[in-house]
Amino acid sequence: MSSEHANLNNTAWGDAEGRRRDILSSAELILEEQGYAGLTMRAIAVGAGVSSGTVYQYFSGKEDVFAALMERRLDELQRTLATVDRGLGIAGVLREIEPQVTDLWRRFGRSAAQWEAKVLSGGRRGKEVAGSAQDYRKTIKALGRALHETAEVSEQALIDDPALPHWVWDSLIGLADDLLLQGARSNRVKPAQLIEFATGAIERGIISR
Repeated sequence: MSSEHANLNNTAWGDAEGRRRDILSSAELILEEQGYAGLTMRAIAVGAGVSSGTVYQYFSGKEDVFAALMERRLDELQRTLATVDRGLGIAGVLREIEPQVTDLWRRFGRSAAQWEAKVLSGGRRGKEVAGSAQDYRKTIKALGRALHETAEVSEQALIDDPALPHWVWDSLIGLADDLLLQGARSNRVKPAQLIEFATGAIERGIISR
C-alpha cells in the first residue's frame, strides 16, 4: 500500500503519545517504500491522517523524525542485549541480535548517509538528533557489556581495547549489508551458513590468545 494512502489514524483525540506513534509509523513506512528522498513532512502527515502542522508540533523537521525512528529501533536492540542468554556464547549472542541489526540496516542504513549530510551541512543539533547520537553510544556500550558478560560465563578473555565493541558493531553491519544485497547467495553461500561463519569469525577475532 502506498504511503500516500496509508492512513494510520486510529488514535483517540488528545492521545499525544499515540499521535506521535502514528507519525513515526507513517514515516517508517515511507522510508521503507521510498527512501529518505520521499520522506517529507507532508507525506508523513498524510500517512498519519493528520495535518502538517500537527507533525510540526512533535518534530521540527524530517531530520528529527528520522532520528526518532533510529532511536526507537536502537532502544529495542538495547533491550535484547540486556536480556539475551549469556550461556549461548559470544557467537550465539551475536546470532540472536543479527536479525534486529539487519532489520535496522534495511530500514535506515542507506538513508543514514543522506540524513547525516543534511544535519551536518545545516549545523543542526536538535533534541531528537542529539538523542539519537546518545542512543547509538548507549547501544555500543550495551553491546560491549553483553560481550564481556558472555565471555565471563564462557571463561574466555576478550581483547582489552575500547575499539572492540565498535569493530563488532561494524562487522555486524557488514554482515547485514551482505545479507540484504545477497552477495554471498549469488556465490551459492546460504544466508544461515554466512551468519554461522561470520559470527564465529567475530568471536575468534575478539578473544584474547
